[in-house]
Amino acid sequence: MANFDLEYISTPGKNRVLGLAYPMRQDGVGGFVSQNDNLGALRDGIIQLLMTVPGERVFRPDFGTSLRSAVFEPLDQGLLSTLKSQIAFSIAKYEPRVIVKSLEVIPIWDTNQVAIELQITTSNDLLNTQTVELLV
Repeated sequence: MANFDLEYISTPGKNRVLGLAYPMRQDGVGGFVSQNDNLGALRDGIIQLLMTVPGERVFRPDFGTSLRSAVFEPLDQGLLSTLKSQIAFSIAKYEPRVIVKSLEVIPIWDTNQVAIELQITTSNDLLNTQTVELLV
């Protein structure tokens, strides 16, 4: 099984992050493995991290968050607080290159859903930010 973790690739005077694009899409040459780079790659990696249920990855049993299983829990402030803590902890543990500028866990009471909004950047490029939005 291949390891598809994101990695830094050094180029003269510049660091670059490469990773698999999420969701998978055609790469233009007949395959479905496409890459994304820099903040786009980090955004895709964070989406994969947040949408993975702990225990889903065999060799990383604590990788992920309980966002998907939270769909079946009563929507209250305790759940929102727990999800926010899990998200912050998971990103800090598994994606230390990312600096979270803001993290919002917003309840949508009418449909019993939660919207996750993140603003991220990296220490290599503090001026540029990327928005990560999820609806669970």
